[in-house]
Amino acid sequence: MRIIAGKWRGRRLSAPKGKRTRPTSDRTREALFSILGDFVHGATVLDLFGGTGSLGLESLSRGAAHATFVEKDRTAATVLSENVQLAPSETYRILTLPAQKALQLLEREAISLNLVFLDPPYHQNLLQPSFTTLLESGMVKTNGIVVCEHFSKDIPPTPSGPWCLTETRTFGEASISFFEVPDT
Repeated sequence: MRIIAGKWRGRRLSAPKGKRTRPTSDRTREALFSILGDFVHGATVLDLFGGTGSLGLESLSRGAAHATFVEKDRTAATVLSENVQLAPSETYRILTLPAQKALQLLEREAISLNLVFLDPPYHQNLLQPSFTTLLESGMVKTNGIVVCEHFSKDIPPTPSGPWCLTETRTFGEASISFFEVPDT
């Protein structure tokens, strides 16, 4: 696994041994960031269920201003900490908390996000509750994007409020769904 593009292009990333973490494949990340294009530049990013940190690190490599990584598994968080050593310390933050607790903390801190990646472990019913909490918190700025990775045979999460599903792409057993508030 490597960083696809940007200032750290080609850098290898470590992953925890075993199957507890399912990193987004290079091919899927390449397609995802191709779709996002220049939107990433200058963004404030949340990589919820960070795992190896590949999505947040790819964002930082492509010019994101800041990334917050959330990973509750201590082994994965240790690997994530090693991987983010590529980045200057002021450009990232790691929270070793369950997703819901991290979202509550970030909401109390009144963080404002442009881009959010939700890539929870498959088949654990974590995507919809995290997605709902995130959208209801108001942390995502107007014109922000929420990207959800989910098992391809599962339906995307259901948005609330003005949010809508704009696109879903499937890559093998992974699907990527994009959500945003449509222009009115």
